[in-house]
Amino acid sequence: MCSKQTSRISRRGFTLVELLVVIAIIGVLVGLLLPAVQAAREAARRMQCSNNMKQLGLALHNYHDVNKRFPPCSIDGGGKIGILVRLLPFMEQQNLFEQVRYDGNYVQNLPMAQNRIDGFLCPSGPEQFSVSTAANEADLYTTHYYGNSGPIGTNAQTNQTYVRDTTRENASFGEYATDGVFQLRSNLRFADITDGTTNTIGMGEVSYEQYKFYRAWTRGLYWYNGVALLSTKNHKWPINAAKNGGFTMTFNNGGYGSQHPSGAMFGMMDGSVRFVSETIDMTAYRAAASRGSGEVKGL
Repeated sequence: MCSKQTSRISRRGFTLVELLVVIAIIGVLVGLLLPAVQAAREAARRMQCSNNMKQLGLALHNYHDVNKRFPPCSIDGGGKIGILVRLLPFMEQQNLFEQVRYDGNYVQNLPMAQNRIDGFLCPSGPEQFSVSTAANEADLYTTHYYGNSGPIGTNAQTNQTYVRDTTRENASFGEYATDGVFQLRSNLRFADITDGTTNTIGMGEVSYEQYKFYRAWTRGLYWYNGVALLSTKNHKWPINAAKNGGFTMTFNNGGYGSQHPSGAMFGMMDGSVRFVSETIDMTAYRAAASRGSGEVKGL
């Protein structure tokens, strides 16, 4: 008669030490992976922002082809609409453009800004809405792209101060540059950009959290004992300077910058788009904002 022996199978699980080691390894791998994922996402957002700027540049060229001039930054009367409103027909927004009113004041055109235009917003921008406390501007979409009104400072080529319109300035709004591409009631053409379209900034990016003057994308200016520029900005401070709290911010000198690491997007008047580093020499930066002051430096 055969005897049966019961065999025991021993099963061994993870020890606590082994489990902690595995968790630590997984944590390291996740820590290595997350920055790569975030970098890839930012690269995609930056590419989309560049495409937005490219489309705005093409719209400016098409506007010039039709009207034989570039759009004014606004008109100090009527609806006070900004640059972006005038570009709507050239960005497949003709139906929205037909809603524009030129009588009365800017309030009549504010309802248009209930429409979100993806091409007016940087995907990395933290704020998509007007930050105005006025009841009639609450929850309206803003823009992250602004026209170049010109440089503020000294022309290193001539050692002369860049031209300004001091009659339209007050301390609260800041200076009013006039050597850029977009002015009140202007009729500037390609021929007026004597520094060359390749060397002259058309539009730049303002899309960082510290900027406190976002307004509805329909608006071009605000007038009260001087002009507050709402669709253009001066080039006075270094790129991204406001993110470090380095100066007192005003409407006109809000400072270009972005949430993209180390710089911001700029569209040149030849239609090209450039990512400009925040460390760019200020002489070259202001020279690129001037349309006809004869500087030799460029971006």
